[in-house]
Amino acid sequence: MNTKVKQIFKLTLVAVIILFAANLISGSVDIQGVAEEQLSADNPWFGTAEKEYKPGKMETEEDVLHSRINWAIIVFVLLMTFILANVFDIGKYTARITGRETVNQNNVNRWLMLIFMIVGIIAVAWEYVYHGELILLNDSSSEHGFAYDSMFVITLVLTTIVFIVTQFLLFWFSFKYAHSEDRKALYYAHNNRLEVFWTIIPAIVLTLLILRGHQTWKSIVYARDNYKGKMHHVEIFAYQFGWKARYAGEDGILGNADYKFISGKNELGLAYEPEVDSLLAELKVRIQQDQTAIDTLDRTLKVLERNYKNAEGLRDYTNMESIRKDISAVKNGEMKDELEASIKRKVKQVQRIEAIKKDKAIFASTFTSAAMDDIITQEIHLAKDSLVTFDFRSKDIIHSAWLPHFRVQMNVVPGMPTKFTFRPTKTTAEAKKENGEEFEYYLYCNKICGSSHFNMKIKVVIESQSEVNAWLAKQQPAFIKKKMEAVPTIQTVDSTQMMQKDTTKTLALK
Repeated sequence: MNTKVKQIFKLTLVAVIILFAANLISGSVDIQGVAEEQLSADNPWFGTAEKEYKPGKMETEEDVLHSRINWAIIVFVLLMTFILANVFDIGKYTARITGRETVNQNNVNRWLMLIFMIVGIIAVAWEYVYHGELILLNDSSSEHGFAYDSMFVITLVLTTIVFIVTQFLLFWFSFKYAHSEDRKALYYAHNNRLEVFWTIIPAIVLTLLILRGHQTWKSIVYARDNYKGKMHHVEIFAYQFGWKARYAGEDGILGNADYKFISGKNELGLAYEPEVDSLLAELKVRIQQDQTAIDTLDRTLKVLERNYKNAEGLRDYTNMESIRKDISAVKNGEMKDELEASIKRKVKQVQRIEAIKKDKAIFASTFTSAAMDDIITQEIHLAKDSLVTFDFRSKDIIHSAWLPHFRVQMNVVPGMPTKFTFRPTKTTAEAKKENGEEFEYYLYCNKICGSSHFNMKIKVVIESQSEVNAWLAKQQPAFIKKKMEAVPTIQTVDSTQMMQKDTTKTLALK
């Protein structure tokens, strides 16, 4: 064995022994026995006064035993590796001295192949037993999900069979046909029958899998073509870092939308003329502000330099650093370049919007009244057993809409609308019965899209159609105020006033 490798083995062994000893020593110290009054929120460990005190969890005898067994296994494996390495070294030097092979490397490798095969098959069996419920999916909440899951299971079973057979033959042949001085290797150049056998069978299996996959894909993509009932459309709008859902209003039509119309008040860029006119006016004001900022850069530089001196006198180093960056941006022309680029973007946006408004045909087809009563929500409510099409749009970068329980995933690409049609088959209430009361459906982003990607999700509620309608009736449209139904109130009449009215009526009659 190489000297460096031996040194690494020795250092590793020493490190493990030290860690093992430290673990035993720490186990003998009664840390849990420290009195609560000695270690509390008022008397914490050194350096942790700012942290909330939480009493440590008591370690059971089973936990201690489990930890020691794990350490023992690690030490045993390292010791055996070290011993075997030295045995091979001894055998190599002995063979050089005596001229005879003391350790047959061929036999060692032969038996290692067999052991590796047995251990590997046992590991595969263990993985199926303990994690099989996570692999063999059977909890889909959509109609196409059952076909999707069955495809996965069939593929998994077939590949597992092929894996077991091929790995068994590979390692068994390595064991059985190891090198022997009494046997000469057979040179087997070609066999047409064997070639046909291992070409035709995989081709048939793969063809069947592909055809099944194509049929499933076709049933999902063209689900709308074969559906005769009412189909629901919901637009899902992605942005960093969140989702918004848009439903059609009372007219049942989703209004037009365009990225050019997106503004602070019109986050989805709906084609609503008053908002677009407001955006045009705002853009023109901002263009003038940016141009003014360019024209007054010299004055801005003087103000920044004066502010820097004031911050320096106050030793406000944080503010000094910020002002220094601004001064540098003015001097090297970076601020001017940014302002000019900002003007260019805004001018282009204004030109595009005005081009739409000047073309009568495009204007008429774009600015309809359909967008006025569209409803924008922070939740998605869908009816069970209804066919729903999600129309996806992205404001900024590529996202990926993922509903794991419905087996739905679709990329959301800026400038390229995408869609997905599916039928939910399990309500949220039914899913809670199976998974616990805390369970909820969510639509996640499955494409890493920035620092807050992990938090990009929107709640999905599956319920009856009447419940969806009742929920939508409570939502306010994007641009018009809907009159909510007035709740009838019962007027209460003071008994004293009633008595006075009766007395007045009696006197009048007299």
